[in-house]
Amino acid sequence: MGPVVDAEWALIHMQRALWDPVEPGVVGSLADSLHYRVNGEVYRFSSRWTLKRFRRTPVLWCGVVRDPVTGRRFLPSARSPELYWGGGPYFFESDSTRRVFARDPHKYEVIRRI
Repeated sequence: MGPVVDAEWALIHMQRALWDPVEPGVVGSLADSLHYRVNGEVYRFSSRWTLKRFRRTPVLWCGVVRDPVTGRRFLPSARSPELYWGGGPYFFESDSTRRVFARDPHKYEVIRRI
């Protein structure tokens, strides 16, 4: 078996499609220009329009995230403490975990690779 020529086709047919969080019926793209990170997790988008909409208010679309300091999962809201780091926002359960992260973000940052 040779290399996969069309990675998007392979993802769909392997049942590993990554859906656009803004338009869940559409597969997100593998193009780097259509990626965005929240709490270090990569979100993929089908178009610039859905990416732009997500970036405006990520808490509406990102779902449950993990506080990078405590490791606990929670659903962020517009009132959740936030810090922009490493190409996207990080949301926190409390101001205290945000302060801990801000003191040494490299210790807690989450890096997901494709």
